[in-house]
Parts: sequence; C-alpha cells; structure tokens
Amino acid sequence: MTRKQYKCPKDWDVEWESSFDHYQQDLRHAYYIRSVLPKANIKLLEIAAGSFRDMHQLNLWGYDCMGVDFSTTAVMCAQKTFPTIKDKIIYGNAFSMPFENDEFDVSYHNGLWGYFTNDEIKSLLKEQIRVTNKYIIVMVHNKHNKQFVDYFDRKKTEDALFNIRFFNMEEMIDFLHPYSNDIKIIPIGKGKKYFEDDLINIGLGDACYLRKSFEYHRLDLLDCSERLMCIAKLKK
Repeated sequence: MTRKQYKCPKDWDVEWESSFDHYQQDLRHAYYIRSVLPKANIKLLEIAAGSFRDMHQLNLWGYDCMGVDFSTTAVMCAQKTFPTIKDKIIYGNAFSMPFENDEFDVSYHNGLWGYFTNDEIKSLLKEQIRVTNKYIIVMVHNKHNKQFVDYFDRKKTEDALFNIRFFNMEEMIDFLHPYSNDIKIIPIGKGKKYFEDDLINIGLGDACYLRKSFEYHRLDLLDCSERLMCIAKLKK
C-alpha cells in the first residue's frame, strides 16, 4: 500500500470490514474517559467513533452517549453489533455533524487528529466546539515517546494506517487555548510502568482509582505513554 493518510470514507470502509471485531477488544480508553467525566448527568458524543466500542461501554455504565462516524461500514457493523443502542450510532462527517449547537455536554475523540493538517484540525475543533457546551476531550498520539514514534515510522512504510501525526503538549495547548483557559493534559496508554493500565487489567478500573493514578503520575511518564488525553473546559 502506498503512503497516504486515511481521510477517505472508502479507505476506512475497507479497514473496518476486516478489523471491526478486532478493535472491540481494547476498552482502556472508555475507562480513561469515564475517570475524567463530570459527576453530574451528562450527554456525551464520541466523534469518529470507528469501532464504537467506547461509546457502547459508556452506555453500559449508564451514560447517555452517542457516536458518529463517516464510514458507512463502521456504522452498519456497530448497529448490528450493538442493537440496543442502534439509534445512538449515527453516520456523519466530523467537519459538519448532524447535531444542534451545544447539544452535548462533553464530546471526545481518540486519534482523529492524526490524519489531518493544522488548518483541518482547526476546522474539526470548531465543529466539535459548536456541538459541545462544557468539555471537550482530545486524545492524540504522544510525540514525547520517541520509541513509539520510531515504531510508527517503521510500520507506515508497509501500512498506511500507521502514517499519522504525533503531537506534543505545546502543540495541543496552542490548538486548545483560544477556546479554553482550563486545559489538563494526561499521559495515557501502554507501557510496563503505566499504573492505570495495570489497574484496569486486574479489575480495579473504577473511576476513583484511575483519577488518583492520573493525579499521582501526571507528567512523570510522559516519555513512555502512548497518547495524550487533553481535557479542555470551554469558555462558553
């Protein structure tokens, strides 16, 4: 496969046709998201949901969470796999979503920005903020982890799925600061030293335990975490 970025729905249709079931296995990000959500009753949106696994798990935990994706294959697979929340699985483009202004209290996405330029990211961000009235959560691949960056550089020569951007903390603050004066960035993800993944794996992934782990570690594992979870309280 040639070097390209997965921006076209047909590329993702092919990807999800073969990988949808495989991606159901990793629910760590649903745990991460739950750990930073406000305690009050809230309405959530997952943008570029893909496997829809995280929004499904959040609904199982009692949250009101919708998901949107521009791949018809992903949407059809998700509606078939999760029939009880079929009406919450929506087809739509992240640049122009079929939702009202401020319809959701919190919106989030995982890895979406890695396939876009700065100008495109700014457009995606404006649309995310349009439909959100309290908090946005943006999860990106972590440029501070050199070993992880090098791994993707090797893999992307063979598989275009790995041809993505990584981001550092300064870049994320620059994107988010025009819309928020309250930005928190938490390193998350794989790594032998990363405690919250161990908690999830042994069945102690409750929000209170993960919050304490995030508060304890914060940035000391920046160079060995997989991703950055950026939480911005909107100025609205």
